[in-house]
Amino acid sequence: MHKLCSTVALLAAAALILPTTAGAQQKIVIGIPTSPPNIVHMPTIVAKELGLYKKAGLDAEIVSLGDGVKVYRALLAGNIDFGLTPGAPTIIGRSNGAEVKALSANLPKFEASMVVRANIKTMEDLKGKRIGIQEPGGFADILSRSVLRAAKIDPKDVNFVSIASEDVPALVADQVDTAILHVEQEMLAKSKVPDLHAIGRMWELQPKTLYTFLSATEKTIKEKPAIVQAVVAANIEATRIMYTDKAKIMPILVKQTGYPENILSESFDFMIKNCIWDANSGLSPERVNFTADLMTKVGNIKEGKTPKYEEIVDTTFAKKAIEQLGEWKGPVCPTAAF
Repeated sequence: MHKLCSTVALLAAAALILPTTAGAQQKIVIGIPTSPPNIVHMPTIVAKELGLYKKAGLDAEIVSLGDGVKVYRALLAGNIDFGLTPGAPTIIGRSNGAEVKALSANLPKFEASMVVRANIKTMEDLKGKRIGIQEPGGFADILSRSVLRAAKIDPKDVNFVSIASEDVPALVADQVDTAILHVEQEMLAKSKVPDLHAIGRMWELQPKTLYTFLSATEKTIKEKPAIVQAVVAANIEATRIMYTDKAKIMPILVKQTGYPENILSESFDFMIKNCIWDANSGLSPERVNFTADLMTKVGNIKEGKTPKYEEIVDTTFAKKAIEQLGEWKGPVCPTAAF
């Protein structure tokens, strides 16, 4: 109860200093990657649905833009105010001088898995199989190649098959042997073909890689600090509610995703068990720096251009929010603040 009161006080204080007229709400636009949204991307939506933005004096519009790179580009173009941007491209952009900074990372773990048919028992069995991707260089392609590297299989020894953006039907229909799926997609596929199973979970294969930031441009940070503060605080609070009040979260998941409630409940419980979200800032220097160094190692960032931690992130707002809310230490999935 003490934490809840602190949260309300924080958001109310933020509302008092937002540049709005009496009774008016400041309009903001937040970009997210997928439509319908995956469960992993829910903290921002939960913040809106539970009125946390509204309490802070914000009229938040959430727009789905197809994938994380498109969110990042929309942020750069000034078409949105905030965005859930993929960790690696955000860091690469920073190395090239893009004026976008990470504000928090409540989605730090790489929540995706390679789900396979029953005849694939181990990652070594992927040799010669049909690897389902959307397009070369896309999300599923990159992650599938990561799994192949872990299995020490040359990509030339598998068959990449381009499928529609929705992976589940192709896997269920035996058009491919593998698919990169989010947890709820995996559970839905397994409800149709029970012997499907995950051969590799990205958050275990790449435990230090940072998945997604909440980001804004330096211009927004400089010109609208009170709004930035309110958004960051609302997202952290929403993440904490996800860990502590499933009854509030389930109706939002059903409304937003269109998935059957039993699939969503099973998926949500699995994600909670695996501590997919970070209920503090998620801005671990180890994870941010590892991702920056990895992008340099694979050639996506030029030698000598690797951005430093403080160039990638602005911890000011998350630190202030945690000072008000208190550091999250559980009871579910305790995490370090920084």
